[in-house]
Order: sequence, then structure tokens, then C-alpha cells
Amino acid sequence: MDETPRYRIQAVAEMTGVPAATLRAWERRYGLPRPGRSESAYRLYSDRDVAEVRRLLVLQNQGLAPSEAARQVLNESVEPPSEALQGAPHVEYAQTAVERLLQATMAFDEQRLRREIQGALYFGSPASVYDTIFSPVLVEIGRLWVRGECEIAAEHLASRAIGEALAHLVGLLSRAVSGPSVLLACIDEEQHDLPLFGVALHIIEGGWRPIVLGQRNPPSSIARASEALKPAAIGLSMTLPPKSPDVAGLFRAYADASSPRPWFVGGANLETVRPFVEANGGRIITGNASAFRHALSRIQLGANAS
Repeated sequence: MDETPRYRIQAVAEMTGVPAATLRAWERRYGLPRPGRSESAYRLYSDRDVAEVRRLLVLQNQGLAPSEAARQVLNESVEPPSEALQGAPHVEYAQTAVERLLQATMAFDEQRLRREIQGALYFGSPASVYDTIFSPVLVEIGRLWVRGECEIAAEHLASRAIGEALAHLVGLLSRAVSGPSVLLACIDEEQHDLPLFGVALHIIEGGWRPIVLGQRNPPSSIARASEALKPAAIGLSMTLPPKSPDVAGLFRAYADASSPRPWFVGGANLETVRPFVEANGGRIITGNASAFRHALSRIQLGANAS
């Protein structure tokens, strides 16, 4: 877990849902969190500080008093970092978190759902939590809905709550990244934009700065955004085959809109569009959100080598 001081107190308050005044009070009373100081004496918090605050919240939600929760977090922090504080969440933690999120969703318990979302962020890096907790939850809810075992309203509730948390997190983390920008957008008529935030979290870890446009972006929108923002690369997402009667023409237009920047298409049902993407110089990205990060890394290495 990175202990480099980087976040101002208001950013930590937004990331954790704990007011700045409460963070200062906890620091005075319990010695937690333990921020560093900038040259101007502002508090600066590390990723470990943020994780410890989230852990404290989880323990309080389980019934511990703030003083007891802080004592436990401090005791945990003097031990070697557990798998829960590194990289990907331990499989047992992830499975438990998925089950708790599903239970809250099926019970239509919005407050519990949002608490579980915040608690899940403790279990690993944001990108790994998306891969092992949030994405599996959304996939399972979709399966339950298809089988008629989940109300569409429950699916909407979970999608909105997780989407809001991811969008907020991406916005906060993006501020600390100074690398090249990457434009992320859904293709025309595509409404499922949550995968974009998973990709965004991965490329932030790779040092890139995501710009997420979200749902329903025709080629004309990509062209305008590309011209105005001048990203280093463009990533397009789709979950269903395009409804356009001229799919070849559609992806020719996306190629023109993206030129001269490298562009990628990821998501589902990719084989239906692969010939049209690759014929126009685009690249198909298969696999989970991390695959896009790896593709960008290869481009970056190639640019450095030249």
C-alpha cells in the first residue's frame, strides 16, 4: 500500500464519506489517520491512510465503537500488510463482499448497499476491487434478472449506486495523474457505461488520465471531443452489436473521428465487429478491463523506443 502523502483532507472526505471535521477529530482522539504535512502545513494523506479510514468505517458498521475500531486498525497496521491491503483482494474477502452486495441489492436496502460499496473499497486497489467485486456483482445481478429472479428495479438500484461510486472515485483519482489522457466512450446507442469506469481505474494505475464521455457517442461526438481534448488514445465500448444497417460504414466513421490517434474497441460481442474495426486500423481488446491498460502500455513502450 502506497504511503506517499498526496491527498488533501477534502479529497479524502469525498473518497470515504467521512467529513473533514471528523477526520481531524479522529486524528486528535485516536491517532488515526496519520497524515503528513505539506510545506504549507496542509494535511496530506496517503493511500494507506485512506484504506485505514475505510477499514475503520467497516468496523464501526459491524458494531464497534469508534475508539475500539481505531485501536483495532492501529493494531493491524503494525503487522506485515495482509493480502487485503495489497493488489487484488483475497478470494474469501471478495466472495464475501459480493454476497453482501447481492443481499443488500435483493433487499432493496439502499443505505446498506452504499455502506457495502464503501466497505468493499478497503479490500484492495480500486482497479482490483472493480475486477473482483463490483464487476462480478453486476454480472450476477444481470443473470438473476434474465432468469426472472431479480426485479429490474433492483438491477437499476445496484447499477446506479455502484456507478456513482465509481464515477466519483475516477474523478478524484484522475486529479493525481499527470500522464497522457485517454478518451473513453460508449459507441452510438450503447447505454452500459459502467465498464468504462473499470477501464478508467486500470489506466489510472498505469499512469494515464482517463476522460470518460459515457453513453451513446456517435462518431461526430468522438470527432469533436478528440479535436478539443487531443487525447493520446481513444477507447470505445460496446456490449451489444450495433443496430446500424451499415456497420462497416459506422466503424469507418469512428476511424476517421479518431485519426490520427490509436483507437480500440472493447466489451462484448466483439467478433461481430472485428473485421470492420481492424480493416480501419482499430484494435479489438478482449478480456477484462485490465486488457486495455496492457494495450496502452505496449503503445507507450513503442513510442519510447522510437
